[in-house]
Amino acid sequence: MFRLLRYFSIASLVSMVLAAIVLGTLHQLFEKSHLLRVGESQNVTLTQAFSNSIWPQFRSFANAAKLLDTDALRRHPDIAKLSQSVRDAVRNTATVRVKIYQLDGRTLFSTDATQIGARNGSDAGFLSARLGLALSEITHHDKFSALDGEFVNRDVLSSYIPLRSSTDAPIEGVMTIYTDVTDLLASDERQQRLVTLSVVAVLTALYGILFFIARHADSVIRKQYEQQRRIEQSLGHVTTHDALTNLPNRLLLLDRIKQSLTSAERRNNLLAVAFIDLDNFQNINNSLGHLISDKVLQTVAQRLVRCVRESDTIARLGGDEFIASLPDIHSNVDLFQIAKKMLAAIALPIEAEGRELHLTASIGIALYPEHGKDAETLIRKADMAMHSAKRLGRNRHQMFAEHMSEQVQQQVQLEDEMWRALENNEFVLYYQPVVDLKSGEIVGAEALLRWPNAHGAWLSPAEFIPMTEKCGLIVPLSEWILSEACAQLQAWRQSGQGLSDFTMAVNLSPRHFATAGLATMIAGVIEQAEIDPGRLHLEITAGLLTDMNESVLANFEGLKRIGIKFSLDDFGTGYSSLGYLRSFPIDMLKIDRSFVQDLPDNEDNAAIVTTIIALANSLKLAVVAKGVETDAQVSFLRQLGCHQAQGFLFSRPLPADEFLSLVLEKRDMLITQSLFQLHLPQ
Repeated sequence: MFRLLRYFSIASLVSMVLAAIVLGTLHQLFEKSHLLRVGESQNVTLTQAFSNSIWPQFRSFANAAKLLDTDALRRHPDIAKLSQSVRDAVRNTATVRVKIYQLDGRTLFSTDATQIGARNGSDAGFLSARLGLALSEITHHDKFSALDGEFVNRDVLSSYIPLRSSTDAPIEGVMTIYTDVTDLLASDERQQRLVTLSVVAVLTALYGILFFIARHADSVIRKQYEQQRRIEQSLGHVTTHDALTNLPNRLLLLDRIKQSLTSAERRNNLLAVAFIDLDNFQNINNSLGHLISDKVLQTVAQRLVRCVRESDTIARLGGDEFIASLPDIHSNVDLFQIAKKMLAAIALPIEAEGRELHLTASIGIALYPEHGKDAETLIRKADMAMHSAKRLGRNRHQMFAEHMSEQVQQQVQLEDEMWRALENNEFVLYYQPVVDLKSGEIVGAEALLRWPNAHGAWLSPAEFIPMTEKCGLIVPLSEWILSEACAQLQAWRQSGQGLSDFTMAVNLSPRHFATAGLATMIAGVIEQAEIDPGRLHLEITAGLLTDMNESVLANFEGLKRIGIKFSLDDFGTGYSSLGYLRSFPIDMLKIDRSFVQDLPDNEDNAAIVTTIIALANSLKLAVVAKGVETDAQVSFLRQLGCHQAQGFLFSRPLPADEFLSLVLEKRDMLITQSLFQLHLPQ
């Protein structure tokens, strides 16, 4: 975590030290520069005064001195006079030494007599002054020979100044004035320390103010960090756990299985993965709603957790699917005991809104290393075993077997071929005539799906229709069937053969019926085909009415507003209820072929069919008998008042062109013996 207070304190201390050093250094440089300028200015003034008042008296001496050697120069009487004049001129000043150089660098005069005659032509100050530019510098001397004797540890300002009578006059020499600035520099150092201390005091006060601000900010940052850490922990939990049951999700489950696999491989132990799926849970979801369903799932999750050890993992994949990771299994007996314990726990009644709900589950089991050596493989094979348990009757556990994998591969291949068949337009529609039993006319057709697959074999709808439900193909396939059937109905109507009153019956999957926007889609199909909506009969099953929900009801009402008619298919089987006939606007009942096939000899079937027809007539519903194959059946049904029939007696399902030929051939024939003896193409 970022510790603001700590870093602020360190940064502030470093900043204060740096500020003090920088400001002190700058102040020192400024004061030294100022001292140089002021000292040099004073020395230039002193030199100008010397040039105007004293130097003219010694100009001839200076010219004559060029010919004198050092000893003669030092003994020259004008030296003493010049020395006295210089001392008088600098009296009451800080000047401690004066030198006069000839232009060749020879010392013409010095208040230190030992330096007279010495040469110093290479000195930078001398060279600068000889060119007309004054130059000053401050140097420290441990010992220094001055006017009043020898000084110790002094700071001296040396100014090299051109010696001339005026600014325009030629330079006659260089005058060097040495000024004692020790006291001035000491005073500057005291000022520097004072300034530095003042700056430090101000920065310390500012630090104190900012410290309280930083401490508050640090407290806020700490709180935000803790809050962020809690949020991250929460997000981490959400990422790896199911929101509804708080069980591990697939991500965490896979990680734990991988860890268990590593341990199992090292210890040579068994690891089991159990795939648990609740049986018919969708019924609870549809009938009681999601709120109750969620509570049921939470209860099941808690019960499953109590069935396993702490080292085991129960995870929820989604929906009503759970997975158990069971490491360190010693035998199949132990595993089956755990599975039975789970089934028993799930089967216990669950209280929900004053009622008892009873659930069962199917469990598929896969073992490491026998059935797989990675998590994904074990889960996949446990899923296969679970579906096998469902096919065997549900409420049981099933161990994976290799033949299950072969079945799944065949199913996957079939699914792939069906998707390609839809994409490549390989499906075809056959049409079975619907005959009016009173007039003998063919008044409509039922569209039936057929598939000559890529291998050249015609697959029975019973083989591939259930697969389309499982893999999600049923919705686009149903849309294709509706479009093709409606287009064919319009083609027959426009053929000019008097088929404008023809009807078309199409089976509609319950899954498709529950799809949002179904009514809009079918309305678009009808509009594109330009057919009368009343000529389209959608065949639904009683199971759809038992699973009625808001989406199904909305589609039902939307289609009825369009004018489409509904047939209740296979009436009398399954969970058919008379209440549905009262609650939903059904237009037609279709009697299941199982009740028709033994008519009129089977008394039970005859009684059932008699009741259904009487009920339909009393409710003013049309009745269609399916699976009619004999003249006796036709005669019996017509006597009971059955309106229409379809079956192999009239025709097998035919391609569209053969169907049209059949209609035109038999358009005006009554249902006579000759009709029943008709030999139709196979």
